[in-house]
Amino acid sequence: MVQELNNSGLVIETSLQVPKDKEAHEVEWQQYITGVAACLSLVASGAWFSWPAPLLPRLVGPDSPVPMTPEEASWVVSSVEVGCLFSPFPSTFLADHYGRKLSMLFATPLFFIGLCLTIYIKTFWSLCLARFVAGFSMGIPWTILPLYLGEIATPKARGAITSFFHVAWGLGCLFPYCVGPFLPFDMFTYVTFSLSVIFLICFAWQPESPYYYVMRGKPKEASKMLKILRGSHAPDLLQKELEEIQLEVKKSLEEKASWIDIFTNPADRKALLLIIIVGVVSFLSGQNAILTYATDTFSKFSNNFIAPDYITIAVGVVALLGSVFSVFTSDRFGRRFLLLISSIGCMISLVIASAYFYLDSNTSVDVSSYSWVAPVAIMSYNLFVTAGMHPVCVTYTSELFLTSTRGVASSISGINLTFCSFLVLKFYEPISAAMGIYFAYLCYALTCLIGMVLFYYMMPETKGKTFLEIRESLKR
Repeated sequence: MVQELNNSGLVIETSLQVPKDKEAHEVEWQQYITGVAACLSLVASGAWFSWPAPLLPRLVGPDSPVPMTPEEASWVVSSVEVGCLFSPFPSTFLADHYGRKLSMLFATPLFFIGLCLTIYIKTFWSLCLARFVAGFSMGIPWTILPLYLGEIATPKARGAITSFFHVAWGLGCLFPYCVGPFLPFDMFTYVTFSLSVIFLICFAWQPESPYYYVMRGKPKEASKMLKILRGSHAPDLLQKELEEIQLEVKKSLEEKASWIDIFTNPADRKALLLIIIVGVVSFLSGQNAILTYATDTFSKFSNNFIAPDYITIAVGVVALLGSVFSVFTSDRFGRRFLLLISSIGCMISLVIASAYFYLDSNTSVDVSSYSWVAPVAIMSYNLFVTAGMHPVCVTYTSELFLTSTRGVASSISGINLTFCSFLVLKFYEPISAAMGIYFAYLCYALTCLIGMVLFYYMMPETKGKTFLEIRESLKR
């Protein structure tokens, strides 16, 4: 209370209130910490995904710890996606019946099985099986984490928190590039597994999604989770948010959505089409293949201005920076704007890289003085794709669906992304051998061009909207 004098000279008392924006700012830190801890699962998954990248020259070389041909190596690289293809459906079941948190923790024991297959057997088939198990494990956070991040975050912070997804993935993918070239095969594999252990330790103490408890008919538990996530939020604000969650969950359960309903409900069908389009363009633009084969690709060119291993590390660093950039831009510029800028930037970068590879391999033009062009173009591509298309795909998955269909949609999205990633990983090597590396990059650029047109005419803006507002806009 503060005493003041009015115009008549009388003392009056007024109360000072902390602005709501300031109060919200002070309590947002817990949801960010929880989001970071959850995203450590993606750091571990990204490391396992990129595990073969620094090892490819060794695996197909004369002193390989597991002798194999380039064709066999392409199966080792891509079999991770085959495993990932089978995990979305059981992951959704686990998330809805046992909770988002417990289901994600289950990935660590599976990664341990992959570790044992890799270290203690060491055959081509054991590596393929280990990669299959690792892919199944990766699919768990890929399916569940977008749900979890979207459900723990406030509408204002949701864009930034869901953008952690690809920051974590980029950090995990960067790890093998930085460590793999300098460690023996076994030690490198052990160090990669240590990231899974770190996730287990950090995430075990974090709260469950309040949406899950409301779905299971436990509002008191949901309220406890909200208090943890929102910190010192006023009780009336917590109660209001809990009521909004209950309203959304009730509305979802009343509709009794099933696997078929996501295709028959017009709003869900439209939302599913949107995330499939973003996913197809994002992954068929080729990033997974470009990153995985980066060291091998630049090893084929003798005029590199730096060693191939260091080019790969630089590309990984730029991809990570793009993911970090998306955290600050998703809620500032909006999802649709990022998709358009990302697709345009990716297309231009891939065309430049393709032109360089064509001139170097298919003409007599001397491009040795411009050996920096291809690495810089590839870095530029990775910056644009990780700052735009990748994080928006995750954000849309967490925003466009009701609670009852969000898990199903995430599973379908995961299968779509996995299938597209498998295609680019498996066929990069055969296409490059048959047509040239430039042709693969040209195909990726064409994908971005098509995506740019689709993004312009079809993608909605969801920045700053609640789940219910987004659903209403989809229905309209």
